[in-house]
Amino acid sequence: MSTAGGYATALVAAASATLLLVAYRDYRAYIALGPHGLPDTLWGWYTQLKLSRYARKDTTVPAPYDIEAEKERYGPHATESFLQDSSSLRQLRRGVRPTIPGFVAPQRQLSALASPEMKEQMNDFLRALVAANPAVLQHELSVLEGLVPAVQLKSHLGVAARPVFLKATKGEMIHVHPPDGSTHLTLSLADSRSVIEQGWGQRHRLSGGLLGWGYTLVYAPRDEREFDVWKGLVWAAARYCCAGIQELKHP
Repeated sequence: MSTAGGYATALVAAASATLLLVAYRDYRAYIALGPHGLPDTLWGWYTQLKLSRYARKDTTVPAPYDIEAEKERYGPHATESFLQDSSSLRQLRRGVRPTIPGFVAPQRQLSALASPEMKEQMNDFLRALVAANPAVLQHELSVLEGLVPAVQLKSHLGVAARPVFLKATKGEMIHVHPPDGSTHLTLSLADSRSVIEQGWGQRHRLSGGLLGWGYTLVYAPRDEREFDVWKGLVWAAARYCCAGIQELKHP
């Protein structure tokens, strides 16, 4: 083998080793996030990697779309705000945004996590929301996250009753992630924009494509004040998703 050929082979080997090391570290970081909708296996890691071709990186840009042009897909209430008292939301969230890994799925935060007590309060509120509206809401295992309780449209309402923007989630509108206390919920476009502008959350990387623009990650509440904001956002999401089906009762 010529010197030039040997040098090229060595470069290819070094590049391949570096690529494998980067991939292995990324895979280990994926596994460290724990169970979620995709398997915490090599296959799950590779699946979310393939999804990156459909994913966006501008998840903290408030509205990278024409909100008026999206009304047909997101219904007549898309541009409405369902936040009854938005005074606290109008205030910027304290501190920097939490650290969110760049995986397409799962979407989790690695800093500023909710305490176990806070997560229990959050799930208590979801149960109370469903209990107050048993004809239209149910509290069942998530169709997106697996063994995670979620708020969904009542299954007996049927597929035809689901708004277009809930088709991809099969009627699911809210679930809390057990490891960190972050929450995925479907907000009106107006409310999702407010959440992002004030630093309370960000969109999913598949938003605007496989998932709707309003599919939003709300950061975990760290204290009672932030818990009040969180409850307001959950209530807004539920009211938007049920608008035109039934007026909800506040828990």
